[in-house]
Formats: sequence, structure tokens, C-alpha cells
Amino acid sequence: MTINQIELFIVDRDPIFRLGLSVALEEFPDLVIIAQEDSAIATIGKLAQGIIPNILIIDFDLTDLHTDGLTSQEFYQILKKTYPQLRIFLLASDVNAQELNLLQNLGANGCISKGNNIESIVYALRQVAEGHSYWQPKNDPHTNYGWLKNSLIHLAQPGKQQINKDIEKIINQLQNNNLSLLNKFFLLGRKRELQAAKWIANQIVKENNTLVNTQERKPKSLPNTNSNNVKIPPKLMLAVLEEDEITAKVFNQVVTKISFGTVNQTDFFLEIDILQPELKQELLYLILNNFGKALESFSVDADLNPDLFIQDLWERCTINFLYDKYHQSMPIEREQMERILKQEIDNLQKSLFCYIYLVEDLLQYLVRKQAINIDQVLYSPESPEAIDRAVFLLENLLINLANSIMQIVLNYFADVEELKYYFYDPNYRSSRDIARFRNEMSWQYRQQIYWEHPRDIFESRYRFFRLHNGKIETLYVYAPRSEELNQLKGLSWFTTIMLETRDALSPRLQSIFSLVGNSFVFILTQVIGKAIGLIAKGVLQGIGTTFQDVRNNKK
Repeated sequence: MTINQIELFIVDRDPIFRLGLSVALEEFPDLVIIAQEDSAIATIGKLAQGIIPNILIIDFDLTDLHTDGLTSQEFYQILKKTYPQLRIFLLASDVNAQELNLLQNLGANGCISKGNNIESIVYALRQVAEGHSYWQPKNDPHTNYGWLKNSLIHLAQPGKQQINKDIEKIINQLQNNNLSLLNKFFLLGRKRELQAAKWIANQIVKENNTLVNTQERKPKSLPNTNSNNVKIPPKLMLAVLEEDEITAKVFNQVVTKISFGTVNQTDFFLEIDILQPELKQELLYLILNNFGKALESFSVDADLNPDLFIQDLWERCTINFLYDKYHQSMPIEREQMERILKQEIDNLQKSLFCYIYLVEDLLQYLVRKQAINIDQVLYSPESPEAIDRAVFLLENLLINLANSIMQIVLNYFADVEELKYYFYDPNYRSSRDIARFRNEMSWQYRQQIYWEHPRDIFESRYRFFRLHNGKIETLYVYAPRSEELNQLKGLSWFTTIMLETRDALSPRLQSIFSLVGNSFVFILTQVIGKAIGLIAKGVLQGIGTTFQDVRNNKK
């Protein structure tokens, strides 16, 4: 880039619009496009790879961002926290004053209508690049609406709100991974119809607050976005990423997913739930960084022992997390803490480490670039399927190691006031809340040993934790586990017997209940119902006969 050039990154779902804008901007030598993307997730991924422009041009649409699992509010907050120097410029089809104020509060630097000529857009981009804000001034000559137009606006509001609700509902349905291809196409078509209806409604009944000049208004602060705050990703000190394209892809995807947030959406309590949201992300970044450093120490011919690898990584990350930043708040010395960690390894192996599955597959893939076996099919290291498998294997490792680190904190330092202040979410700072949280974890630990784990083995599957759209979710993957099934003993073995008994009896019991139910319905309708019908018929006939006799007597 020359000194006077402005680097641009275009984000728009419409490839035709991106192409048209790129061609139009070619006439201006001081503007150069370095990247294009069509979604929020892909954009953050590319930024994480170091492709940072002077201006990020985004097609503003509050609804479309939801297809990435992010609200626009969360997307802009991630951008401004992670890349505070990045200038954000919006091209809008239609945006009202309320939305415009929200964008300013979120840190956007300018906005202009897509309907403007290219010279106006270029002028606005140059203003933003120079450090100014540019909000297209209101240019509608009709400043006062008549009673008819105000009435139309009032009447149109419920319809527009209903369209937005329907679009939101469809977006939530599209996030279902089990959705059939036919239903997905139908919902996408329905979504396009609703968006077209929304655009037509906005064109027919335009409010007088579209793209007003609010340049003098200053944002007060970033609004809250639930409890899913984001933390700026650290610069990982991983030299291997500069030379290893496959490892770089895996790590960059994981870094991007962590940056979206870590809200627990599983059916389980996690030890890291007690942490402040930003600290959860910081802990996952720390483990990922140490994992990368451990990979650098491996040679292709090195002996890969998954158990020792996890133990060494856990010890290193625990010491780093507790002592590098909070050593003054720790009630014991570092050497004493190291002895405690040695003593706790066996307990953690039974409670958490045993659920970090397929670590050897992950190490073989990242260190030796071996193919990954997915459902009895080998996938080459460069394939998207292999990279996706490595990503969620690494995510599961990070989350379980983070849980094991917090288990040490909860077991030994749960009531240390300084650590409670630094670590815990405000909802978990009282002694009662902490005790309740630990009781839930203790109960879940027993349920995991005697029910969940045997059931997963019996159903031939592994349970993984993964990061998806700012949330921690549960993912089950099929795998043959016959050897583990044969090794079950005691209550765990009895669990599988119960499951097998339930599976054997369930169809028979359903048949019995179905037969009883059908018999009951038959008795009610065919026997009792007909009997009641005959009685009612006789009564009515008697009434009719009596009525006829009375009439005859009168005559």
C-alpha cells in the first residue's frame, strides 16, 4: 500500500453488489480493496488472520447478521473491542434514527445510503479514513408529513413488526442442525419473501427519520449484550503458525470462536460457569497458547503420549493462570501449589481428563499431519472435514482443561475473598451461592459416572463440548466402544442393564398400553356409548308418545 492509499474490506451478502462496488471503486487510485466476505463469522476469521483494512465497509441489516448466530450489536462490539483502531463504515438500504443512534453507540464511524452516486460514497469513505465521522444528512424536502402519511405510518407499524418477528422466527429455525435440506430451502425462500415485503413496505411508507444528521451526538457507552461479553484475543506466540498452514487454519478458527463468547448452552453445569465471561475467554486463550507451545516442542518422530501430554499441559496452564497474574492473591506458595497438583491428577483423571476424547488423533493430525478417521473413512489433512474435526477436538480439550483448572480453585480456594473478586461472576460471590454451585457440581459428577458415561458407552458415542456462535454446546459423535463396554463394573454396568431392559420392555409395554387404551375407547364408544344412546332414544320416544297422547286427548 502506498502512503495515500486507503485499504477497504467489503462485507455484503450480495455478490453482485460487492462486484459492482469493487468495479466502481477501481476508478479511484487512492482506494484499494484487500478483502471481501459475505458473513460476520467469515469476516472475523479473516481479520484474525491479520487482514486488517483501514475501513471495514458493512452492508447494514439488523436481521441478516442473525444468520451467523450474532446480533449486529454483538458483531460491532467484537469488532471495536478486538480492533479498536478499525474504522467501520455502513452502506444502508434503509435505517431509521433509532437504529442510527444505536450504531453510533456501538462505535460505527459513518453511514450512507446505497442509493447515492459513487462520488458521494467515495467522499464519505475519505472523510472516515481521515478520522472524521460521516453521517449522511437528511435531504428529504418534505419535512412535515400530512395527516394521511402519518396515518399510513401508524397503520404500517404492526405489519412491519410482524414481518420482523416472522423473519426472526425463521432465522432461529434455520439454526437447527437437524433441519432437512427441503425444509431449509423452503425456509430460505420464505425468508427472502419476507425481506422483500419488508423492503417494499419501507419504500411505500418511509418515515421522516431516515438517515438524519446526528453527527453532533456522541456515544455514551457500549450497551450490555446479555452476559456474553467478549475479550480481545491475545497475540498467540506460536511460531509454528507461520510455517504450518493446516495448524494455522485450526488455531485461527478456534481463536475466532472463542472471541464470539462462551455462554453455556449445554444441559450440564461446567466449572468455568462460575468465572466472569471475559475471564473464561482469557483462560481458554491461555490454554490454547500453551497447547501451541507444546506442539512446537514435538518432533515428527517424538513419542506422543496423550495422557502425559494432557497432564503436563494442565499443570503448566494452572500455574500460569493462578500465579502469573494473581500471585499476590494466592494464599499458598507456588511450590506448595505444584505439590497439590501432583496429588490431584488421579482424581481429575477420573472426573475430567477421561472425557477429553481422541487426543491422540488430534496430536497425530497436528504434529505428523496424518489423515483423520471419521466414521471409518480417512480424510486427508487438507480436507475441510479433517479441519472441522480437529477444530472441535481442540475445543473440547480446551473446555475440559479449563474446567479442571477451575475444579482446583473450587476445591481449595473457593472462599478466598480476593480470588472471588477477581474470578467469580457477581452471581456466585456469596458463600451460599458458591456452596450451591459446588453441590450441583458434586451431584453432576456422580450422575456423570453412574449414568451419563455408561449410557454414552452403551450407545457407542462420544460426548464433546464445542464452541458455536458464542455458545458452548454439546456434540455427540458415533464411535465403537465395545472394549469399554466390557470393562464396566458395579453401578456403571448396572446402568447398561437398565437401559437394555428398558429398550426390551418399552415396545411391549407400549403395545399393552395401546391395547388397553383401544379397549377402553371401544368400551366407551361401542358399549357404554351405544347403551346411553339407546336409553336416550327410549326416553325421547317416550316423551314423543306422551306428547302425542296428550294431543289426541285434547282433540
